[in-house]
Amino acid sequence: MTATDSNPPQSARSAPIGTLLLLALTAIFYAWLMAILTGPSPGGAEGSLEQAIESLFVTLFLWGALALLLFAGGIMGEMPRWAAILACFALPLSGIGAFIAIDMMSRRAAWALLFPALLPLLIAFYAMWARFPRLQARLPDPMTSALVWGAILVLSILPMPIAYWGPGTFGQ
Repeated sequence: MTATDSNPPQSARSAPIGTLLLLALTAIFYAWLMAILTGPSPGGAEGSLEQAIESLFVTLFLWGALALLLFAGGIMGEMPRWAAILACFALPLSGIGAFIAIDMMSRRAAWALLFPALLPLLIAFYAMWARFPRLQARLPDPMTSALVWGAILVLSILPMPIAYWGPGTFGQ
């Protein structure tokens, strides 16, 4: 590599250690949230309040880690501009959808686990897809971006009308 070269050769690229550490942190928060949501229900009002506060903070930390993961994927990898703009709106919206679904679960709608379980997985997958060129080579851009962000938007918005009309209307 000469002093005038602006792009380093492929062998000089850094290993994605930071991205993998962020993924590991995200996985820890995800596993923690799933343990809270699928664990035994606490008895009494104090136990329910404690579980609600714990799930609130773990969800906030999980979505913060997902935001950092998306940011790293977009900066260090390749993310379409429209997908990056959409992520700025869809990521907070997905967090709101997850909060609403967690609230529905506290009202005996166990099936609402689907939303907070799938949303982080889709967001983390997209961040890894954006970061790693091998994934982009196997899964072409326009279709992958459209499908993943479409699914994220549907899973983010769907809990809102369901919560409004009552989860009991859709089965328990």
